[in-house]
Amino acid sequence: MIVIIVLLALVLVAFLLFAMIGGEHEMRRILRFQRRRLRKTGVPSVLSLLTEVRTQKVKVPLADVRDLVISLQLGTSMEATLSNALNKAAEQFSARGVLGERLERHVEARLNTMSPQAVLEGLVQDLDSPQLTEVLERIRMAEDGGVSYNQVLRVSVDAIEEDIRGEIEQEIQKAPTRLTIPMVVGVFLPALVLGMIPLVGSVIRQM
Repeated sequence: MIVIIVLLALVLVAFLLFAMIGGEHEMRRILRFQRRRLRKTGVPSVLSLLTEVRTQKVKVPLADVRDLVISLQLGTSMEATLSNALNKAAEQFSARGVLGERLERHVEARLNTMSPQAVLEGLVQDLDSPQLTEVLERIRMAEDGGVSYNQVLRVSVDAIEEDIRGEIEQEIQKAPTRLTIPMVVGVFLPALVLGMIPLVGSVIRQM
């Protein structure tokens, strides 16, 4: 009976260690093997199709989007045109990661030959940001309705700030769940190991 208990305890410890350390690595190894096998048979992998869809747009931090819209709002508040505000923003965001790189690219390619809207359309096509899409829609509404760019950009800044607060609240709500599993493992795993020591000692003495 003691031997069975020890074996079950060892299996449990091994399972916990696998889940904590090797589970994710093992799952990735299996998925890589499946992708290679599907490529050899000429069948497209579902994961590869999803990856292609995902890579069509780039995710950018919401704070960067907010800072860009604030820059445009400040630029248009000083009696500058939206084109000048976009030019200034491209200079300010040139070293700001993907958002700055795409902004600079579209300003150079579209601003002088097309329109400020075309620059924002290029960003919406490249970046996975519903907030940028809303900014573009408000800019279009401003042009159609005779509202100033500064007003619609101020509304966009407020909306993005609200989204950021919502993300922070969600992270706070998820934090206890994320901490629970490591805490449970950290408390019970050492206790389980310590509880096994007398059992293992008994088995060894009986042998």
